[in-house]
Amino acid sequence: MKNLKLKSVAMIVFMVSVSNVTYAQHDHSKMNMKKDNHGMMDHNDIMVKLNDKNLTKAYMHYTMIKEALVEANSEKAQKASKMLVGILKKYGKAPKAEKTASKMASKSNIMDQRIVFAELTTAFEPLLKGNIVEGEIYKTFCPMANSGEGSYWFSNSSNIVNPYMDKAMASCGSVKETFKSM
Repeated sequence: MKNLKLKSVAMIVFMVSVSNVTYAQHDHSKMNMKKDNHGMMDHNDIMVKLNDKNLTKAYMHYTMIKEALVEANSEKAQKASKMLVGILKKYGKAPKAEKTASKMASKSNIMDQRIVFAELTTAFEPLLKGNIVEGEIYKTFCPMANSGEGSYWFSNSSNIVNPYMDKAMASCGSVKETFKSM
């Protein structure tokens, strides 16, 4: 009888442990999904779809670069830039953006990458305007970015998460324009 109670208690402890681990993994998988979506999208937002699958992928890589800059992760920004170059080559209709992405891929310093990211954003604007099929893209501006010159970036969220400033000023900026499907 004592052995049966011990087995029952052990089984209950095991089931509670498995339940807690499963719950933690479930919540963690949601967090990972959001984190994966950071690369593809943005903080707490919905997916953006453009009128060409390669253009949608290119914008996804643009947002991956943006997130890497938010994290001040120059290596990740460089890798995402290289991937962007490949997608833009497949897309074949964005030579300025492709050239700028190549320039960004050659930079390993976070400050240099942020300067080129401003150029990339400018090159991306004509690719986004009028090509959105689903979702919204916010054109956001920070007047203090890049040594006070000010710079824009695109986001899937109206929440400000600034790729140009460090964590102390991550919310610096404001939405200047919203691109929507037509």
